[in-house]
Amino acid sequence: MKTVNLSVICGLLFSIFPLFSQSVAKQPVDYVNPYIGGISHLLVPTYPTIHLPNSMLRVYPERADFTGDLLNGLPLVVTSHRGSSAFNLSPFQGSVDNLQPVIQYSYDQEKIRPYSYSVYLDEEEVEVKYAVSHQSGIYELQFLGNEETVSLVVNSRRGAMRWDGKAVFGFQQLDNNTKVYIYLDPDVLPVSVRSFHNGIWTKERQTSGDNAAVVLQYAREKENLTLRYGISFIDEQQAKKNFEREIRGRHLPDIAASGRDLWNKTLGKLSVEGGSEDHKAVFYTSLYRTYERPVCISEDGRYFSAFDGKVHNDEGIPFYTDDWIWDTYRATHPLRTIIEPDMERDIIRSFLRMSEQMEHFWWPTFPEITGDSRRMNSNHGVATVIDAYRKGIRGYDLTKIYEACKNALTQKTLAPWSAKPAGELDRFYHTKGYIPALREGEEETIPEVHSFEKRQPVAVTLGTAYDEWCLAQIAKELGKEADYRYFLEKSYNYRHLFNPNTGFFHPKDKEGRFIEPFDYAFPGGMGAREFYGENNGWIYRWDVQHNIPDLIQLMGGDSTFVKNLDRMFSEPLGRSKYDFYAKLPDHTGNVGQFSMANEPSLHIPYLYAYAGQPWKTQKRIHTLIDQWFRNDLMGVPGDEDGGGMTAFVVFSQMGFYPVTPGLPVYTIGSPFFEKTVIQLPNGKTFTVKAENFSGDNKYIQSAKLNGKEWNRAWIEHSAIVNGGVLELTMGDKANVSWGSGLSNYFNPVVRSDAPDPSVILAEDGCFYLYHTGIGIHRSTNLVDWEYIGNAFTDAGRPRWEPNAGLWAPDINYIDGKYVMYYSMSVWGGEQTCGIGVAISDKPEGPFTDHGKLFRSNEIGVQNSIDPFYIEENAKKYLFWGSFRGIYGIELTDDGLNLKPGAEKKQVAGTAYEGTYIHKRGDYYYLFGSIGTCCEGVKSTYTTVVGRSKNLWGPYVDQSGGRMLDNKHEIVLHGNGLFKGTGHNSEIFQDKAGNDWILYHAFEIAHPDRQRQVLLDRIHWENGWPTVKSNAPSSGAEAPEW
Repeated sequence: MKTVNLSVICGLLFSIFPLFSQSVAKQPVDYVNPYIGGISHLLVPTYPTIHLPNSMLRVYPERADFTGDLLNGLPLVVTSHRGSSAFNLSPFQGSVDNLQPVIQYSYDQEKIRPYSYSVYLDEEEVEVKYAVSHQSGIYELQFLGNEETVSLVVNSRRGAMRWDGKAVFGFQQLDNNTKVYIYLDPDVLPVSVRSFHNGIWTKERQTSGDNAAVVLQYAREKENLTLRYGISFIDEQQAKKNFEREIRGRHLPDIAASGRDLWNKTLGKLSVEGGSEDHKAVFYTSLYRTYERPVCISEDGRYFSAFDGKVHNDEGIPFYTDDWIWDTYRATHPLRTIIEPDMERDIIRSFLRMSEQMEHFWWPTFPEITGDSRRMNSNHGVATVIDAYRKGIRGYDLTKIYEACKNALTQKTLAPWSAKPAGELDRFYHTKGYIPALREGEEETIPEVHSFEKRQPVAVTLGTAYDEWCLAQIAKELGKEADYRYFLEKSYNYRHLFNPNTGFFHPKDKEGRFIEPFDYAFPGGMGAREFYGENNGWIYRWDVQHNIPDLIQLMGGDSTFVKNLDRMFSEPLGRSKYDFYAKLPDHTGNVGQFSMANEPSLHIPYLYAYAGQPWKTQKRIHTLIDQWFRNDLMGVPGDEDGGGMTAFVVFSQMGFYPVTPGLPVYTIGSPFFEKTVIQLPNGKTFTVKAENFSGDNKYIQSAKLNGKEWNRAWIEHSAIVNGGVLELTMGDKANVSWGSGLSNYFNPVVRSDAPDPSVILAEDGCFYLYHTGIGIHRSTNLVDWEYIGNAFTDAGRPRWEPNAGLWAPDINYIDGKYVMYYSMSVWGGEQTCGIGVAISDKPEGPFTDHGKLFRSNEIGVQNSIDPFYIEENAKKYLFWGSFRGIYGIELTDDGLNLKPGAEKKQVAGTAYEGTYIHKRGDYYYLFGSIGTCCEGVKSTYTTVVGRSKNLWGPYVDQSGGRMLDNKHEIVLHGNGLFKGTGHNSEIFQDKAGNDWILYHAFEIAHPDRQRQVLLDRIHWENGWPTVKSNAPSSGAEAPEW
């Protein structure tokens, strides 16, 4: 029996193992403590896995958890995380009469390292040593007893075993169509061989069925035996080849040393200095766990695929499987994009192969050794694709991948844990935009719904909205405009379940009514599955990773958002722990209602930074890591999920985290080390330095990125992979201003009818916005606007076109005066409408009308409205037009009249109106609006652009198509929140160098407000302007002024 006492157990639980506490000349692998988390808080523990990074052969001692007093044999290969060994080796001394196919052992003196294992089977008196390679392993057994015979039982739980005179061959049948094969080669031939099946021992050398085993027997003089073996998913002969290629003739110390070197090289891609020994142990153990899966199962250029039951040539590209994507897309895959981009590329290629091999060409959701198990909810594999692509990882067929992802989202049911085709539940979602919940006592009638997993309607709705956002982004990259718009609009489906009265995502029935009464902390079913999924409504309240600014707006703004976060961390369970965890066993690791124990929670502590309070993220991350991720046996708060949880720890201890996979951006938290260096595959390094670092100094006082002041709580992926240094000066008190100066704004910024906006930054330092009707709004920051009146007095209003309205003004500052060009028209008056000009000494007016410049019938252009003024080489020009061509003409030096003799020139076709020209670098950019402007939420108004190196054109799109022929690039179109996006203002650049435009749109939720004004940032991509996602935001980080 193991000899332990209470003081030893306490020491193991709440201190570091002596093996891991020594600090002399430690290398990264020496910090790995596989026992961290070996005792679970409630569900499953971590497993101290012996393996090489992402390799096919993985083993761990087979027992309940660390406290388990008996080992079930010795493991040979674990094919499924948390599963039993596919084969077992059981050494035995004495009579074989009482042998079992798997022998249980009392044990002691166990030592586990990532690459090796040793244990003493005390009652059997057998010393065991083990080392692992990629597809093969080696055992050394020393028999210390005095029995006359020594036996080795080699067991398959469900398969066949045989002795061919030199070695053991066998297989075990796994789930689905998959088998795992073994070739085991003892260094000494046995004196006899027997077999065991159904409790009967025979002298046959082969057997099959459940618990089929062969027994190798040796004379007592053989005190030491070495067993080398290979495994394969292809066949027995390939198992033998793997053995021969990797370990034939090699000895255990050599194999262990090779494994140690590989682990040091792998873990050494991240190096840390300073910080505590405990934190280093947690860091490197967490990093080690991220390499547990997926595993490469290519064997000499071939692999067996459970996705079609065939052996394939890998064509020189490693094939990976066993990836629990619901857990790993959040942090494990993003971590790999930084330190293992080639592997991440090959994993995506593997996912595509799986899709091609499966019947329906669906992108996988939960690929395992035995196929896609379709566990959990949603289809988050799509996130791994757009995240890798946006981070520059290429080398796969994105078009094929898109089709597979689209198929998975539209053809497979959204019901959790199901691989069935889409059905009634899915048709409801695609029509109504949410998964309906059942009311208490209502019987389930949908055959796709799992009897235990239930509908999980809120979790599935929110998760699918995110997946559809990811799919929209891939469609955008491929130029699939219609699909992009369709899925982008669907990505707002989470709004259907937001309850504005409570600020939570709340299940609705099929009639669209919220389920009442309702308890967000303790909702229905085991694991809250009747409404959410494994966690309660407090966790899913934040499950809008792809549109956090909109979530902030839904909750009422930054202040309310932060209060809601604070409340979650302090809200009591509301009942006894017994009652709470009996229903929500995944919801451990509690701080208030927050659970640190499950993947949907991982991004939540970083959300403070989005609401202008990154110091609270800094505080919270240190508290959570220190409370729940420790260098002891209970140092993981919940199911670790093969890197799903611990990748969060790696990122957080480095000091940043990927809140939204699919966006190449990381939110800055607070580092746990004085210095972290990332060795990048391109030979460069990215370093995070924390000056004045200590356990108490967790707050960022100031920052520099590559030597420049950095006052933002985020960094881009390119800043990391291009190499550089992030310097953080730390302190023990929060600097509440660092990273918080850029508050969020929410669209619309003008919440009233203000179409066709034109904006100027006036001499008084304020912005003035003029719109159809010639009302004026004023702002100091482009975000907060106040209405200050009309540009004209009643007496001074232009009247040269009877009964006409004043439309689409264009404001300018010319020779010390504010000069406004305006349109004057009656609806449909294409020949009599025209453009006039008015002047004021002040931006707020009143303006004095200078009269008309021209009417349509005078200038020879129908529908002459929508003016725009520009100066070029000391000359003044006016451009105008609305769906009858865009024209330009020279003005007099004062800009108040047409220059005598000037001739108009057409620069764009008949698809456009609302013209504006912006000069940037060597190019002029002609913005215009296409589609219908004024049909409410049915409006199709879209902002487009072309460019030219000459003011007068030709303006072209990226393919060279001319705007004269109505060819252009899209800048901005409607989405699930806003329609009719167009008639943009001038571009303004803030002090951070970011460009911004204002434009009008109809808000779907408030069509009665007519055309409100929105603000969005212009991004320049390869010399072309675009708004993020080519669609209005619900809000974002505000401009800096």
